Amino acid sequence: MQTNWPLFAGAIFGSSSVLLAAYGAHGLEHVFLATPRMRIAYGNAVDFQMLHSLLLVVLGLTLYIPKFRLPAYLWKTVFLSIILFCLSIYLWVFGGPDWLGKVTPLGGIGFVLSWLMLIRIIWLNSSSN
Repeated sequence: MQTNWPLFAGAIFGSSSVLLAAYGAHGLEHVFLATPRMRIAYGNAVDFQMLHSLLLVVLGLTLYIPKFRLPAYLWKTVFLSIILFCLSIYLWVFGGPDWLGKVTPLGGIGFVLSWLMLIRIIWLNSSSN
């Protein structure tokens, strides 16, 4: 049996978002007190990671629908967007350089493109039936 990579990635990102949320709530108070906007950014990163992890899980589950065609570029775009958006924020909060903030919007653009691609794929799959 072949590995269902979107499902696998969704599970990894989903579980790690829970761990990162817990760490943010209990281990980063000193950072958030010193720079309050980091709390908001970190919370956004955790939320977006979880939301898009669930999207990856759904995309992975669609691979089990016989007539539904899911191009690999869709889940790969979601995967890369999680890395660009969330990881850049996490690294910044953990003491990385300020230029990481310039990477974050690339992930956000990737998220928007992912959802637009999903709309197109749904449209194409529904019109082919």
